[in-house]
Amino acid sequence: MKISRECIHCLARQAVEIAEEATSSAAMQEEIIKKSLQELGQLDFNETAPEIGFRMHQHSKKITGIVDPYKRLKEQYNEVAQEIYEKITEEKWLIRTEDPFDMACRLAIAGNIIDFSVGLKLEPSDVVKSVEDSIKHDIFGTGTIALRKAVEKADNIMYIADNAGEIIFDKFLLMNLPANKVTYVVKGGPIVNDATMDDAISTGVVDLVRVIDNGHAAQGTILKNCSSAFISEFNKADLVISKGQANFETLSDVKDKNIFYLLRAKCISVASALGCKRMDYVLTNY
Repeated sequence: MKISRECIHCLARQAVEIAEEATSSAAMQEEIIKKSLQELGQLDFNETAPEIGFRMHQHSKKITGIVDPYKRLKEQYNEVAQEIYEKITEEKWLIRTEDPFDMACRLAIAGNIIDFSVGLKLEPSDVVKSVEDSIKHDIFGTGTIALRKAVEKADNIMYIADNAGEIIFDKFLLMNLPANKVTYVVKGGPIVNDATMDDAISTGVVDLVRVIDNGHAAQGTILKNCSSAFISEFNKADLVISKGQANFETLSDVKDKNIFYLLRAKCISVASALGCKRMDYVLTNY
């Protein structure tokens, strides 16, 4: 999905947010914002938004020397998600439901609300609401039955993660997949609140399935920049489960893979590309 005009004001907003999250120094903030806006002024409309965002974040890291400015927020939302996860487990949501796979998909999608790059003023209560709404909300797209059938046929499943916190909700779906066939993918380094290997370890995802990283620290999955080891794994997969908007933006032009996208459509550009409404719960193979 190439960048659209609607993406420009969002990226400009992110320039300010990146600066404010990275440092309290006004001088550094101004330098980060100017460098980021220069990237916008030179953008190529054949690129994706995550490619431009990556370069903006690189300026921030270089100027401040801080590699992971969102570390505190990631830890906070891992804790928030863990509390909700434990409540759902204690109340036996998946055991009591008629269709545990459908419920697991809904919970995984609900967790995608935890995103600090789309301008949402997110509170822990918003995560709870997303989870509660997921039970009764219609799912846009091909739906959970289509994904279940694809899983049954697959020999090698790649599950591409999105954000910290969210990956705890992924555990519900991971426990409903054939663990020996699943490779779970996190980022190769910190970028906003995207999940890294540290998050996969601290949340126990590594105890459920095999986990690798993609060798790159950008939002989404920019294949040309990922490691050769990841590309080898990607090529072997006959089913890809892709979480979140940035992965949709960077993978939606890949047409030779069976890719199912699970996300909340949090921005107008993504919702328009999918043909759904903003904030819809989406499960589709596009």
